[in-house]
Amino acid sequence: MSTRKWRVGMIGLGGIGDYHRNNLAKVAHTTVAAICDVNETAVQQVGERLNLPKEKRYSDYRALLADPDIDFVISGVSNKYHYDILKCAIENGKPIFSEKPFTRTLEEADELLRLYEHNPIPCMIGFSYRYRPCFQYVKQLVTDGALGRIRHIAAHYLQEENAPMFNKEYTWRFNKEMAGSGILADIGSHMVDAARFFVGEFTQVSGMMSTFIDRRLDKRTGQYTEVDVDDFTSFQCVLDDGVMGSFYTHKNAIGTGNQFNVTLFGDLGTVRISVEKPNEVHLTLRSGDNLQLTESTIHLDEKSVKPMLQDFVDYLEQKNSSSLPTIMDGYRNQQVLQAIIDSAKDGVTRSL
Repeated sequence: MSTRKWRVGMIGLGGIGDYHRNNLAKVAHTTVAAICDVNETAVQQVGERLNLPKEKRYSDYRALLADPDIDFVISGVSNKYHYDILKCAIENGKPIFSEKPFTRTLEEADELLRLYEHNPIPCMIGFSYRYRPCFQYVKQLVTDGALGRIRHIAAHYLQEENAPMFNKEYTWRFNKEMAGSGILADIGSHMVDAARFFVGEFTQVSGMMSTFIDRRLDKRTGQYTEVDVDDFTSFQCVLDDGVMGSFYTHKNAIGTGNQFNVTLFGDLGTVRISVEKPNEVHLTLRSGDNLQLTESTIHLDEKSVKPMLQDFVDYLEQKNSSSLPTIMDGYRNQQVLQAIIDSAKDGVTRSL
């Protein structure tokens, strides 16, 4: 067991920053040693709470990434800055955990991959659902062949917060320049990662996208502002070994909370999971001479799964991980997102 103390820098002190800071507190031998945000009030408030010296409270991410006292960085910022921060981390040789999606565009992803190949760094992309007990269990089922040959994967990811009745205000997520795409980048990227995690690479994709509400009120200006990204995305695909896939996502689903459901159909059985019940797996099998049908709900212990940030620390300490989403997982994900966008734009199926 390593007793090294890992000094962590946090870039982005919003809601996702709080989430990662709370999770980091559960990881042994780590401490937040520097913070960074463009909001100086947030920097000072969090800095006081963490009792950080003034010189470790940054407003420029480049200064934090160049800080030799920091062992690795956790970045939770809006999509527009993913490329800049990852590029700076690579240039400084600084290990980094970065939120998904990888970048806004494939051009940004291509450039990061080129830089990474010349100067590789430990990097984890925030596809957090891999670390739910149900995801880990289903991954093992597939690996063990318990479902037989996989023929089809289906998933949907639904929330309700963008429905008209809630009058959701205009934020950066509704702006293409800031976000790259809308619902696809926000939560659809998790569906793409789930398909890659359970099945393999995408070989063909055909997408459709729509914007349900094309103007939203920007409370900063008091004006209605155009929404130039997708509210709805669906796509069908072919994955490795001819596995078929069907997916849809939107935030106009009244009555849903965080409904991310995945079903895998194999020659021997079907398995269903939902992240809203992360410790349950619903398994249906036929077996024996009479092809007896058995249905079961498997209840899992969440303590059996290593937390995501613990896995990153273990990765830095050269311990094995089969789940960790690397920079290549981020890059492949961005390739698929771009293919979906391109296909939706011109109606042509894309090959990857």
